[in-house]
Order: sequence, then structure tokens, then C-alpha cells
Amino acid sequence: MSAVNLSRRAMLASAAGLVVGFAMPGCAHLPVVDDTIGLGLPHPGESHDLNAYVRVAPDGTVTLRMGASEMGQGVYTSLPMILAEELDADFARVRVESAPADRAYQHLNVDYPGSSQVTGGSLSVRGYWAALREAGAAAREMLVAAAASRWGVSAADCVTGAGTVRSGDKSATYAELAAEAALLPAPSKPRLKDPSQFKLLGTSPQRLDLPPKVNGTAVFGADPQLDGMLHATIKHCPHHGGTFVALDDAAARKVPGVVDIFKVDGIEAVAVVAEHFWAAKKGYEALVVTWDAGPSKGLDSVKVSETLHGSLDLGRKAWKHGNAVGATTIESTFEVPYLDHAPIETPTALAWVQPDRCDIWAPTQAQQFVQMNAAPIAGLPASKVFIHTTFLGGGFGRKGFWDFTDAAVRLSKHTGKPVKLIYTREEAFAFGYYRPATVARLRAGLGADGLIHDFYAQMASQNIGQMLVPEFLLGLEAFIGTVTDGVMHHPYGVANSQVDYARVELPIPVGWWRSVHGSHNGFIMESFVDECALAAKADPIEYRRKLLADNPRFLNCFNMAVEAAGPLPAGQSRGVAIFKSFGSIVAEVADVSVSGGGQLKVHRVTAAVDAGQIVHPDTIKAQVESAIGHGLSMMLGEAITLVDGAVQQSNFHNYPLMGIAMMPDVQVVIVPSREAPGGIGEVGLPPLPGAVCNAIFAATGKRIRKLPLGNQLSS
Repeated sequence: MSAVNLSRRAMLASAAGLVVGFAMPGCAHLPVVDDTIGLGLPHPGESHDLNAYVRVAPDGTVTLRMGASEMGQGVYTSLPMILAEELDADFARVRVESAPADRAYQHLNVDYPGSSQVTGGSLSVRGYWAALREAGAAAREMLVAAAASRWGVSAADCVTGAGTVRSGDKSATYAELAAEAALLPAPSKPRLKDPSQFKLLGTSPQRLDLPPKVNGTAVFGADPQLDGMLHATIKHCPHHGGTFVALDDAAARKVPGVVDIFKVDGIEAVAVVAEHFWAAKKGYEALVVTWDAGPSKGLDSVKVSETLHGSLDLGRKAWKHGNAVGATTIESTFEVPYLDHAPIETPTALAWVQPDRCDIWAPTQAQQFVQMNAAPIAGLPASKVFIHTTFLGGGFGRKGFWDFTDAAVRLSKHTGKPVKLIYTREEAFAFGYYRPATVARLRAGLGADGLIHDFYAQMASQNIGQMLVPEFLLGLEAFIGTVTDGVMHHPYGVANSQVDYARVELPIPVGWWRSVHGSHNGFIMESFVDECALAAKADPIEYRRKLLADNPRFLNCFNMAVEAAGPLPAGQSRGVAIFKSFGSIVAEVADVSVSGGGQLKVHRVTAAVDAGQIVHPDTIKAQVESAIGHGLSMMLGEAITLVDGAVQQSNFHNYPLMGIAMMPDVQVVIVPSREAPGGIGEVGLPPLPGAVCNAIFAATGKRIRKLPLGNQLSS
């Protein structure tokens, strides 16, 4: 196949548009970036040395080159809205292109120093907020300057709106001014709008990614096609940390369409390459591979649990507030399992290694890391590795890893042809980067008023940083926080707090999972606060209000959720929770009932969201609704279990996702705020398990301290 790709320099040479580069804060000037975009073969053309850019075409179209990945969270709409607001563009004329992997498209990490081109941590709006506003404002000032020069008027006498510059009875569209504006220097410090002037931000135009998803033109990971490409799937050693011993592929090679079967260099896996995916899958099923379990021998879920519980007293102090904690009034221990991301689209990538370049088409959340890791495999410098990001059919953190893109590159290099690799569903479960299993023991000393005066937590878990950074960096708060945050730095007015953390080493690969620390700490912390309220003989809602009295932003969000929930319907029980993650505060109220036979029904969840300055309200509501569904599914039945370090779940029959019939009614209230933008893709999940489990206690008197819920209510 082929694609027509026009370089930025070629476009400027034709005097056909305006390109504005803008520097990401903290990033140096960068070398030339390959400008081939879209699918297909390389197209000759020069490239500009830009950090990032906005393009205004002769037909008035405004294009944003997007460094973030679209996986359903709406960034292909929210980020262009930020740009269009400052540009005063007609949003109906805005489009998006996927950017290549390059430092030019890194965003600020906000929560910790540095920048990256990774879509995760609910960072897209927060990370690109300042840069996109500056880019839009700079382009607007250049267009105004071009109009003022053409008309012989002052720039101060010009106004902009809907893609047009006006002064008195004179007007010109951005398309008419683009060629002149392109010759002007970009202002280094463009003037930004005051938020009170925003017209587009805070509204909900139709999402730009919806039409192609509805009409079938959207390109997802399995869609790219190249002439002469092969198809493949792969079987990893099922015992994490284990190794390959022997292969019997006689039956697999008899499958019609199978081209080759081989042990993959550099990883403990066997690949089946075929003329089409069905043949590769049938060959995969016919393989007989002998593996050595290695360090995973004897490692099952019981052993993991025992190891975590036994490590609690071995932790080191991770955080302390106030003085040493005193006497204990109440103590509880909580436990959560490994979880798989289980996106509907399994890991997939198309790679083509050629002598002078490597191209990868993939639904990736981590273009920068895909490029960096593929380069040595392909035997090329990173500057010759080009990442073409497709839409993601779900990610949740799983596609922030690069095992599948690395493997596709290995297969292409081995065969000398383009190879599309697709993990079977069974393989996706068997070889993942799981949410770590975690155990926490919490203690509290209550004062004479019944409120928490002393708080002490011990937590034990693997750390997701073990896959990413040297050992000596794992003691930094940024990595400890991936397990402890929300218990550490909790919002409650407690005089003395301390959190200890024991990092446990196990051969199970772990990674970020939607809401990371919040996925377990919302359950742990908010369940424990309810237990403290019970010990104090206090109403859980009033108890939290007292503990949040000196934290007005949290208290306001909490009160808005409770108020929006209204009176409790007859026959139902209520639980509440509040949690801050990724810059946003979410309070949730869950109304449930439990039948005499132990059948849980979650009737309604009311959520109040303080996400600071908002961009697209409908996206906020949709993401909170989806996170509530995800959190409920997680707490009801999701769990990864192990035997000899091998995952026992192989598909959705034994890793049950919540069905649509179990989805509660959800009401989302957005808290008005002028604070800096917070994240939204993950933040609705953490409070959900705590709120529901607290409601279960109110209904049954049974305290849930271990997830998933499973059959605990009927036993």
C-alpha cells in the first residue's frame, strides 16, 4: 500500500499554510524528525526541526499533531479544544494527526520531574495544557500580525473569532492569512486568555474520534495492511521467570498456511508465522513446548499471600506526619490480588525492519519507549525507528509496555518481511504486566472525641518500578507512591501518621493498571475510615466531615456528592468514599441492597468530581462512569491466580468481567473550579470499591477486607 505524505518544509515551500512550532517546557531544541505520517511506505521529503506544531492549511483546516494516544478517553477532542480555544479557531475545522515518537512530543509529567511521550497517569490534559495554550496563542498572534500588516492597522485594533481576523470593516480568514503569517517569527511569550474569556473550553462538542469509529474508517491495531506481510502469534513461557527447554512443532507445521516456527531470539517464547492469522492461531494451539519453571516452581497464590503478609513487619518508613504514632484502638488487614488489564483488543503490532529503517504500527501508550527499545533489536539508531500510533481498543496501562512491539520487530528481522503479531486472548492473560497483589495492615488510635489521632499503616507489595528502573531508584517516593499513595498523603486531619512500605521481590511481572495505587488504596483507606467511624459510634458521613474540616476542597467535593445522592431509598443501604489521584478529587456515594441469599445489587452511584479547570464536560462524565464500571467489575470477581508461577486464567470464562446488566445508574456532578486541570481517565475508579464495600457492611454487618468479593456474601 502507499500513502501520500507531505513534509512540513514541502508544505511551507508551496506557500500553502502556516506551521507554528512550540517548545515544551524543559525540553531542548531537537534534531530533524522524520515526517512520514499515516500508513504506508516512506515518502521522500525534508523535515523541519520543530518541537511540536499546529498547521493552518489553505482551506482553513487547523491540524494538531498529537503526541498522546486515543484509547477511548477522548484526548483526540480535549487536546485540540485547548489549542482551538487560544487560537480562536472554528472547532468544526479542526483535525488531528498522530505524531511520531520524538522528544518534541513529550509532555510534562506534572506529578514528578521530567517529561515523556506516554499516555498514562491521566496526564494528557494536565501535561499538554500549557504547551497547547501557548501554541494556539502564538499562532493567533502571528495571524493577527499578518492581518495588521496587510491592512496598515495596529494589531491592537484587530479581533479574532471562529477562524477569522477582523478590524473595522475589514476581515480575513486564517486560511487567507496563513501564507503571510508563516513568514513571521513566532512570539516567544504569547499572551494567554484569562479563563473567564473561554468560550470553547467547558463545552461538549462532538468528539472528533466518533465519526471514524462509527463508519468503520478508524484504524485500530489489527487494521494496518502491507503488501507481502506475514501474520504471527507467539507463545511465551507460561511460568514467569522460567525458560524454554524443547519444542515439538511437527503437528503445528502441518497446519495449512503456517510458514515458519521458531524459538524467538532474546525472549523465552516460540513464534508461529503464517500466511494469515487463523493459520498462526491453529499452529499456536498445536505446539508442544517444554518449559522449565525456574524460580516460579512452587509459587502459587497461597505462597504469594503468605510472602506479602510475612513481609509487613519488614518495611521501612515511607512517610511520616506529626509525631510518633501512639496506642492502637483498632487494627485491620486488607488484601487485593493480581489483576490483568484485559483490554478487548489484545496486544498487537505490525513491524517492518528494513536495512535503513524500521516502522512499527501499533496501539501503543508509550511511543517513546517503543522506539527506544526497538532500535537495538532492529540494529538501527532510534532516529530510524518510526512509530505509527493507531487507535487503541482499550489500554488501561497494558499497552504502556513494549513487549509486543519488541516481539514484532524480532519476527520481522528474523523473516525479512513485514510481520503483524497478534497475541491470542490466552496469551494476553498468560503474559501480562499485572496490577501487583498487595497486603496492608492499618492501625488507628482514636482520641476522646472518637476521631483518628494516630494512624499507622504497613504495606507490602511488588513495585511496578522493578521493570523500569535500577534498584537504587525504587526507594524514591515517586516509586513508593505507586503502592502507598492515598494511604500516604491521605486528606484527613490526623495529628500523627506513618506509613511503612516493604517492597517484595517475586518473579511475576507487574505494571501500572488503571488508577495504579488508587486501584487498591481507595478500597483499603476508605474501608478503614468506616471501621474507625464504627468504633467511634459515629455516622460515617459525619465522621468524614469532621476529619476533612481543615481540608475545604475535599470537604466541598464530599458534600456535593452526598447532597446530590439525596435521601436513601427504602430497602437500600449507603456507603461513601473519597479519594484524590492524578490531580483530581472524587467522592462517591453507593446505594446497594443485598438479598437474603447474599446477592448484591448496586442500584446507584453518585460521584462528585473536582478536576480543576475542565475542558469537555461530557468526557468527564463518560470517563467517571466507565471508571465506576471498571472498579465494580474489579471488586466483584476479577483476580489473577497462579500455579508454579503460571497464570490460571485464560479467557473471560475464568476472568469474569462485569456484565452490562450489573451496571448501576450513575450520576456525575462536576465541581466548579479554577484550579489547575486534574486528570480524569482513572480518577473515578479508586473510591468505588470502598463506597460499595462500606454499603455492604451497612446492609449486612459483614466487613469486606479482601477482594474480589466473590461469594463472601453467601458463605
